[in-house]
Amino acid sequence: MDNDNPFANIAGPEDARAALADWKERAEQRAADAIAASEAVQELTATGMDANGVVVVKLNSSGAVIGVQFASEFQRMQLRHAERQFMEAYGNAGKALLANARAAVEARLDPSSPTARALVDSIKMRFPEAEER
Repeated sequence: MDNDNPFANIAGPEDARAALADWKERAEQRAADAIAASEAVQELTATGMDANGVVVVKLNSSGAVIGVQFASEFQRMQLRHAERQFMEAYGNAGKALLANARAAVEARLDPSSPTARALVDSIKMRFPEAEER
């Protein structure tokens, strides 16, 4: 017998009502947890810095830049170097956002659940993880 199936051991109408009430309560709790995880992800922000500490980028939960700070050395940089520093900081902020999303989701949901994966994947699509070599 499957212990996860609340309807496996029904012997009569009272057992059926109790099993249905239990199932409904667990479904409502899973829905509340999913909503809480989604709201937590929507409220996230993350910052990232380049390796030289010249640029700091802050992102909101959708990956949009909501803040940038430049160290004074930035003014003396050639444009191609400044662009590289910015993009590195942006990428690091994206990695931080993905890590923050994972932590927020895993605090509320089983990480292997479809809802948890969808919430994390929504950010992973914007900031794909580098493949390990």
